[in-house]
Amino acid sequence: MKASALLYLLRATLACASWVPVAPTTLGDLQPHWQRRIDRRQGNSSGDWPYGPLKTKGRDIVNSRDEVVTWAGVNWPMSGETMIPEGLEWKSAEAILDDVASVGFNFIRMGYAIQMIDEVYDRGGEDVPLEVALIMALGYENGTKVTNEIVAKNPGWTRETTRFEIWSDIASIAATKGIYIHPDVHVGSKAQWCCSHTDGNAWFDDVYFNTSNWRRGLSYVATWAKNHPNIVSMSLRNELRESWNRTDLYYNWETLVGNMSAGADTIHEANPNLLITWSGMQYDQDLSALTTRKNILTAPCYKCTAIRDANRRDPVYFDLDSHVWADKIVWELHLYSMSEDLDTGTCEIIEAGLYRNGFNALGIDAPSGCNITNDCPPAQRRTPVIFSEFGNAQDATLYNSTVQNCIRGYTEKHSVSWMMWSLAGSYRIRSGVQGLVDTWGLTNADWSGWRDPDTVENYWKPWVAAMNLTRTSK
Repeated sequence: MKASALLYLLRATLACASWVPVAPTTLGDLQPHWQRRIDRRQGNSSGDWPYGPLKTKGRDIVNSRDEVVTWAGVNWPMSGETMIPEGLEWKSAEAILDDVASVGFNFIRMGYAIQMIDEVYDRGGEDVPLEVALIMALGYENGTKVTNEIVAKNPGWTRETTRFEIWSDIASIAATKGIYIHPDVHVGSKAQWCCSHTDGNAWFDDVYFNTSNWRRGLSYVATWAKNHPNIVSMSLRNELRESWNRTDLYYNWETLVGNMSAGADTIHEANPNLLITWSGMQYDQDLSALTTRKNILTAPCYKCTAIRDANRRDPVYFDLDSHVWADKIVWELHLYSMSEDLDTGTCEIIEAGLYRNGFNALGIDAPSGCNITNDCPPAQRRTPVIFSEFGNAQDATLYNSTVQNCIRGYTEKHSVSWMMWSLAGSYRIRSGVQGLVDTWGLTNADWSGWRDPDTVENYWKPWVAAMNLTRTSK
């Protein structure tokens, strides 16, 4: 290895060696590198698509023209060890977004790690350059190789282009294609594959989820989003669940409401135009206590920490309408066939579970399966609910999957926005394995085409077409 290369690597390592959070610093003190490089503050003018700001109106999301907004989209992972969106070494951002648009998708949920923002603060306000990010995650040899591949496919970037500059460029390109970008806090202060009870990212103040850094990260991303009118929403947290690393964290509705309300306050203060998606308990399967306005001290939930004196305390209810962001909250739910606790054996039972766990907030009638479960109380307030994650192998099994086809029918019948998991047919690194191929991704391993063109044409495209999506009028 040349001496100059060794010197560069040493500098990169020293610049990023410590991920230990420092005391919170305001954004006014640290002018982000992405903000100095470009100023795309176009606002969110109601005169142009996407006719923002968006808000909720009963069960619907509406734009400034009072038109109902519906989404169907895909998850594009960027919360892995490099914290760079997957696939860019195989194909340009423009070409990837063309692929997304070709299916008819109008929405991309982009999962990020709070570690991205931690590192900006660790570096005195400077974001991490592409090559440094890749060397730290992949090692010098593969890091420089993938850097060269990404720059070759995306000639507007250099090895010094930063993570947020890349994300900004992707958002700007997506806007030209009428695609919304939704930042999703997928993991906390350790970029990694999600999710499990033991990954240190399960619950508030878990090993790798410092709540102060989380709120700081929410503020940073909400502020950054002002540059991009097609970023009309962002999430609070992905797939909350019980931590098996720490047993003193009070996994229950009371802790959920306290932390998520604080997170919503943070986002709304930084960018009051944004919709805020709020996820539920047990891998985002359950919002029942909130939609039915149960006492959050006693409401049941899977594996919740008991509040022993709950019956001696005054009841506590979550009142969404008491918050300044009441017309910005969108509930989000997930469902997979490998659920720990939910019966996914028949569509009748699945629909009863969906209603009970939060889709009752749409104001729809209880499905027939509720006569079996006898656990389908109505919601106390109409609020939008979206399916932000579900998935299956991308092959012919889609046609026979009970969960997939039940979700498909449900979203079509009730006009529920959705985002499938996922776009990525391969990961540059996942759980320590470099070049990992994922058969649940829409693309093939080298992103040159679809993994299964038949299901894209005959399953995904018809489903998207049936949703009557909100389109750009450009």
